[in-house]
Amino acid sequence: MFFHLTTLGCPKNQVDSDYISGLLQRVGWKFQEDPRRADLVIVNTCSFIVPAVEESVETVLELAEARREGSRLVVAGCLVARYGEKTLSGLLPEVDIFVTPAQYPELPSILEGGGERGRRGLQEPVPRAYSSTLCRGYVYVKVSEGCHRRCAYCAIPDIRGPLVSRPTEEIVREVSFFLRRGAREIVLVGQDTTSYGKDWGGRSRLPSLLEEITALEGDFRVRVMYMHPEGVDEWLLEAMDRPKVYPYFDLPFQHVDPAVLRAMHRRGDYASYRRIVETIRRSFPQAALRATFMVGFPGEDAASFRLLCRFVEESRFDWLGLFGYSQEEGTPAFPLGGGSSRRVKQERLRRLSLLQEEIMREKARQTVGMDLWVLVEGESEEAPGHWEARSYREAPEVDGVVFIPHGDDLKAGEWCEVRVTAAEGIDVVAVPKGRLGKNGRKTPGRKRRGN
Repeated sequence: MFFHLTTLGCPKNQVDSDYISGLLQRVGWKFQEDPRRADLVIVNTCSFIVPAVEESVETVLELAEARREGSRLVVAGCLVARYGEKTLSGLLPEVDIFVTPAQYPELPSILEGGGERGRRGLQEPVPRAYSSTLCRGYVYVKVSEGCHRRCAYCAIPDIRGPLVSRPTEEIVREVSFFLRRGAREIVLVGQDTTSYGKDWGGRSRLPSLLEEITALEGDFRVRVMYMHPEGVDEWLLEAMDRPKVYPYFDLPFQHVDPAVLRAMHRRGDYASYRRIVETIRRSFPQAALRATFMVGFPGEDAASFRLLCRFVEESRFDWLGLFGYSQEEGTPAFPLGGGSSRRVKQERLRRLSLLQEEIMREKARQTVGMDLWVLVEGESEEAPGHWEARSYREAPEVDGVVFIPHGDDLKAGEWCEVRVTAAEGIDVVAVPKGRLGKNGRKTPGRKRRGN
């Protein structure tokens, strides 16, 4: 029996999809890339904002039409958690089974007709034993589920529930499992990784988690994503000052105008956020910083947008995530309305994108001549004749890449020491140091990687 699985949304959803894949493979199912040849078609959906809901529904309808006759269609994930099976079954009669994230352990039983959908915890969760990204050298590891914060625009607490941190020993076992299978980069994810362990009382346990993970043997590195600005404190910075932890900071600031932030139910302002950026760069001079901002939230006027632009220009982030405010039913901000008009949101996104584009190009040019250790991910579809790789500066899927011309004995999932030779927009081209000629020639990839 063959199954096909399409994943929408963020890396946290990818972790869930890998868990589902592992469960099915454990009981004898085999993965099929082509949904038209699968006996079971699964869509792991996203419903964070309206466009994500629309994409999820469109994907379900497309796969319902593409699947072969007699196959079953399963809709899983956030869409089901947000709207419920009763509502969705009327809107999507093509779907055979709806599954919430809480029901994932039951899926094999449900497929056999023995599961009771709607009940929680019918089976004990089994360890995750599969990663779709391991072949590229990295593995996402989820540290928690849900969120204890209540940002006014966000539906995640309603979809995924309150913060529930995974036991530290469970996370360390999962990391160790994938390290033994060749993982070179562990990417920690969660709705807010800096809140890890706060549901147990006291301050964040992320620093102690990093200590335990980096104590494991092996030539690997850890990247932490989704750090809430309030959680970036001296204990976290001290914990990240380890050879096995990348100096990479992913900071969803969302805005810098204090009035807009208060309306978002977030603390902070221009000055406090600038202090965070400056503190990180003092502690880690080579740090790579990624930030996320939202435009068009109710109350954002021309002056507050100019303040945001000034912050981006001054902070010189390596990477930036931008999106327009989406009015989401059930969130605290829903009664405030839709915020700026669609035209204004698009124009503000355009202006910020142009500003950041030039910053990223400048950052790429500054790396020319630098020696870096990179993780080779595989052959590039974008640039035929090249490998794609990433250094500490680039997170998977969301940032730029390092292109390496074909040659030598490179392999996906392995380290390679390179020298950056050119910038191509926001990306860079690099050559293994073993190809640099007699003055700098050395055997590539033979010594341990450093930051």
